[in-house]
Amino acid sequence: MLVIGTVSSIEEQEELHFIAEIAIIGERIRFLARQQKTDKKD
Repeated sequence: MLVIGTVSSIEEQEELHFIAEIAIIGERIRFLARQQKTDKKD
């Protein structure tokens, strides 16, 4: 995730950090779900 521009407050920075964490967690969950799907096919 790339944020371009100026973060104007601590609250905005915390929100962007939270959104980035959720995106990372979501990617990890998708990866693990794909792995589990392929394991069940074997």
